[in-house]
Amino acid sequence: MASTSEVYRSFPVIETVDLVDYSCIGATVKKMVDAYIMKTASHEFSYRLLLPREDNSTTKAKKIGLQVQAYFLLSLRARNAKPNLKDVRYLHDSNHYGWLLVDPIMFDKCTG
Repeated sequence: MASTSEVYRSFPVIETVDLVDYSCIGATVKKMVDAYIMKTASHEFSYRLLLPREDNSTTKAKKIGLQVQAYFLLSLRARNAKPNLKDVRYLHDSNHYGWLLVDPIMFDKCTG
């Protein structure tokens, strides 16, 4: 049987984005919001974000994650979209934390 991390690593997503720096956030969130608007009615929205995993600190990953979350939610509200997402945070590999943002119906269908 596959481990939970393996299931999340192979979870079907629209796109996987490696957020190595703060400068990547704006363009990534714009693409995510556009995809969310297009896919929300069909319950097919799913994105994987890879956050940097450093040896002794999770500070950078947490800060990037918080900025993505805040900007994503504000951008959805600005476009009059109501967020309905399940988020899963997991250990993706030795260099990354993984973060899935998925429509709850799609999540249940793919993991159930």
